[in-house]
Amino acid sequence: MTVLYLDSADRAALAPLLATGLFAGVTTNPLLLDRAGLGQAELPALHDWAVAAGAGTVFLQTLAEDPDGIVTEGLRLRELSDRVVVKVPATRSGLTATRRLADQQVPVLVTAVYHAAQAVLAAAAGARYIAPYLGRMTAAGRDGLAQIQTMHRILAGGPTQTLVASIKSVDDLVRLAAAGVPSFTIGPALADELMRDELTDGAVAEFLAAAARNS
Repeated sequence: MTVLYLDSADRAALAPLLATGLFAGVTTNPLLLDRAGLGQAELPALHDWAVAAGAGTVFLQTLAEDPDGIVTEGLRLRELSDRVVVKVPATRSGLTATRRLADQQVPVLVTAVYHAAQAVLAAAAGARYIAPYLGRMTAAGRDGLAQIQTMHRILAGGPTQTLVASIKSVDDLVRLAAAGVPSFTIGPALADELMRDELTDGAVAEFLAAAARNS
């Protein structure tokens, strides 16, 4: 089953999309918070708003750079509710903290993943998810689609899932979904594009015109 999340901290953009019931939750990071004019201090309020708006899961990222600090932040974020998944970068410190958080039954997403080797490490650390950055991998000259399909094969059958981020096109999402990749997080603009098709819109216009002629 394909699971979709929304990658944004912009409440005005998130609200109508969450209202569709098509998106399982919201993923955030410090860059997205900054674009929305928010800081770490606003995470509890954003979490509460997102849950009330229909998000089943809210992904919130730690900022500390050492394992002890990451664990402390992660535990604090998890206290907000059992809908929180803690995001931790795929660094040595982050993976060390992931192991410790996972041992305390805290679900962790290892983020900023750029190579299949990091998927191996995240699985060893007990991560619930990894977030490979498709668009950024491709921009850096790596074959992002191939890397992510390799990650998916590595993790298949295990408890760690691939949740693809930094997706730039509907076609890329569809290719990875066809390859069995289970989860994606997309920005509001791409979410809107995903739900539109000019041929469908044309057909609906014809249906309405026919109904109007015979009403």
